[in-house]
Amino acid sequence: MARDRLTALQVKRAHEKGEPVLLPDCAGLYLRKQSASGTTWTLRYRFGGRDRWMALGSYPDMELADARKAARAKRTLVDAGRDPLLEKQSEIDAQLKASAAKKARGKFKELAEDPYESEIKGGRLKHPAVPRRYLDKYMLPEFGSTVPADITPAMAARLLARVGRNAPTAANDLLRHMRRVFRFAVRRHLMASSPVADFNLSDAGGQESARQRSLSRDELERLFKALRDSPSFGGTNLLTIKLLLALGVRKGELLGAKWSEFDLDGATNLGPVWRLPAKRTKTAAPLSIPLAPAVVGWLTALREVACGSEFVLPKRRGDRRQRALHVGIDTLNAALAGVDHGLDEFTIHDLRRTMRTHLSSLGIRSEVAERCLNHKLPGLQGVYNTHDYFAERKAALETWTALLLEIERGERKVAPMRSRRSIS
Repeated sequence: MARDRLTALQVKRAHEKGEPVLLPDCAGLYLRKQSASGTTWTLRYRFGGRDRWMALGSYPDMELADARKAARAKRTLVDAGRDPLLEKQSEIDAQLKASAAKKARGKFKELAEDPYESEIKGGRLKHPAVPRRYLDKYMLPEFGSTVPADITPAMAARLLARVGRNAPTAANDLLRHMRRVFRFAVRRHLMASSPVADFNLSDAGGQESARQRSLSRDELERLFKALRDSPSFGGTNLLTIKLLLALGVRKGELLGAKWSEFDLDGATNLGPVWRLPAKRTKTAAPLSIPLAPAVVGWLTALREVACGSEFVLPKRRGDRRQRALHVGIDTLNAALAGVDHGLDEFTIHDLRRTMRTHLSSLGIRSEVAERCLNHKLPGLQGVYNTHDYFAERKAALETWTALLLEIERGERKVAPMRSRRSIS
């Protein structure tokens, strides 16, 4: 038997030679070489009436003496009626289960970043800042320190109900973002099921209906006075409100605006203009927005306050949850909520509807008014009519801005707008 045993020199030569070999040692131990670079120790044994082969380790990481010792240990299991391969697989399964359990016991704040980075920030959503906002404002404060598997439908329902009491639309959006995060957790086996899997809009903000709210001329006059008289609202916030009204842009488009997008000096034949890039618009269509003289003045005042920032409305204070360098998305809402204006409830987005409504009262043609809001024209008109109506929009926005200035001053010099001739 001794002559049949391998020597360390034989093992080394077989490994270095590079040719496929299967060399027996003793008690079912073999040196197996199947490729030029891979040499392994393999144990052959019989269990349950069948031959089995089990890899013990790689040479030269496992020397001959160590391979014999490992083979004897596995043979001892066979003699005891236990299958080494099955036990090895059981050990692997237990390790994987323990690893998954350890990961599953991580906090929600650790889980939540994974779907945001891979599915949202990775380019699948045009505006990743929106789900980031819902994550930072609602989900992380509520669930951040909780183990995902411990989040129950009752916990999710309480959060949605609290948000839905004051902001039904936000609650519905929150539910959609929660579904995305929890589906990700289920796919990664961090949760057995999503706590909001069976939720619908009735569990959040309810069925939404199209808003009709817009501010009349009298309401705008009262609003301007209240904002001026409020000691906490501030001049920058007032200019922001006036810009939203005058330009009809979405709040996020203005808050994220950079000075590089503006030509306040009118260096081209278009005059002063804001070139809003496609990547920051909801419709993915760029828009050149003509700027009335008063608007240029408001922006010039903001540029002085910005103190060299690249943003028109730079970030005002330290906030660990605010990742953008411009003013927070909720800052203006919070400031407006602190003003006692006495008007019926309205939202920042209602200012766009207010602008559109007053454009109609001024006699602005519908297609011009719609392009002022960067809306796509409906039907075939939107397919075949690619005219941007820049000159018409410029005239419309100058007329509307003049009316805003008049309203702010509380003047009543102009005849009712609906009696004016249509602006073509």
